[in-house]
Amino acid sequence: MRLINSLVLFLVLYLFYSSHAAAFDQTIFIKQTITNYMQKNNIPGVAVELYIDGKPFSYYFGYANYDKKTPMSKHTIFEVGSISKVMTSLLLAQEVDAAKMQLDDPITKFMPQLPDTYEDITLKNLATHTSGLPFNLPPSVTTQILLEKYLQKWKPPYEAEDEWQYSNVGIGMLGYSLEAITHKHFNQLYLTNIAKPLGMQPIGLFVPHRYQQYVAQGYNQEEQPVKPLQMKLFYSAGGIKVSAHDMQLFLRAAIGLPGTPERIFYPMRMTQVAYVELSDNMQGLGWEVNSITYDRIDHLLKPRPIDLKPIEITEIFDHPVFDGNLLIDKTGMTDGFRSYIALIPNKKSGIVILTNKRATDAAIVKVGREILFKLAKMEA
Repeated sequence: MRLINSLVLFLVLYLFYSSHAAAFDQTIFIKQTITNYMQKNNIPGVAVELYIDGKPFSYYFGYANYDKKTPMSKHTIFEVGSISKVMTSLLLAQEVDAAKMQLDDPITKFMPQLPDTYEDITLKNLATHTSGLPFNLPPSVTTQILLEKYLQKWKPPYEAEDEWQYSNVGIGMLGYSLEAITHKHFNQLYLTNIAKPLGMQPIGLFVPHRYQQYVAQGYNQEEQPVKPLQMKLFYSAGGIKVSAHDMQLFLRAAIGLPGTPERIFYPMRMTQVAYVELSDNMQGLGWEVNSITYDRIDHLLKPRPIDLKPIEITEIFDHPVFDGNLLIDKTGMTDGFRSYIALIPNKKSGIVILTNKRATDAAIVKVGREILFKLAKMEA
C-alpha cells in the first residue's frame, strides 16, 4: 500500500513539474525572441497577447517610454495603425450581415456626390484594395472640402479589379460609406458595434481623459518622441487606439473562440475569407490571407514589406469559402507605433504584438509568425 501511494505521489509530482516546465519553456522562448527583437530595433516597450490552443497568455516587456518610468502592462494604450482596417471591414460585414449593405453595392450609392467614374467601384473593392484608388492623398489635401475637390478630379488609372493597390483612401471612403448608411460617426460605430460587445474599454479614435495615464509614448525611427495621432481624414484606415488587454479580447473574437458574440462571430468570418488571389498571398476584407502548407512555412518566415505599388491580380473568387487552416494576419503602423495581429483559427491560436516605436514592417511580422508557428506546432 505504501508503495502504491509513493507511485501515485511520484506520478502527480511528475505531471505537475512537466506541465510547469512546458509553460516555463514557452515563457523563456518568448522572452528571448522579443528581447532580441527589441535590442535589434531599440524598441522601448512591447506587449504580446497570445492564444494557444484556446488558452490566453500575456507578456509585457520594457517601458511605455525611454525614461523607463512606466512599465508596459495590460493597460498600456497603443496606436494600432492599419489594424484599424480589419475593424472597419468588420463594421462593413456587420451591416452586410444585417442586410443593410451589400459587398457589391457601388460606392456611389453611399457617396452620391462622387462623379460617374466611381460607379464601378464597390464596397468589396474598397475593403480588398482592388478599387484602383491610390495609397494616400497628396499632402495638400487636408480638409473635407479639399478631399471632395480631389475626388471630383481623380481619374482611375485602370478598372476596378484589374490591379491590387493597398489604399488608405479606399478604406477611408469605406468608413464614410458606413457613416452615411448608419448616420453615426465612425468612432460611435466602433465603440457600439465592436468595443462594447467584446467588453473592451471605450477607447477608439479618442482616448478619454480617465485613460490618458495609460497612453504609451510613441517614437519614430530616429527614436524621437512623436505627438499622438490625430487623423482628420480617413481615420477608419488607421486611427484606432486600444489597450493591450483589449487587443487580446479582439484576438479572441478574431480566432472565433467560444463565447464570441454572434454579431461579431459571423461578420468576422466574412472578413477573413479570401476574395482575391495575388502572386504570393490572398486578400480578405481588410485581412491578408496566406496558405500555410508546411512547404511554405520557411517562405512565410521571410516576409516582405507591404508593396505599395499596384500588383497584378491572379484570380477573383466568385464563391469564396472560409478556411480556418489559413494564416490570417494584418500589420499596423503610425509615426510612433508598430503592431501585428495573426491567427490560425483551426488551431485556436493567434498573436498580437504591440510596440511603441516605428520599426520595419518585415521584422515584426517575422517575430510574430515565429512565435505563433512555434507554439501552435506549425514548424516545418
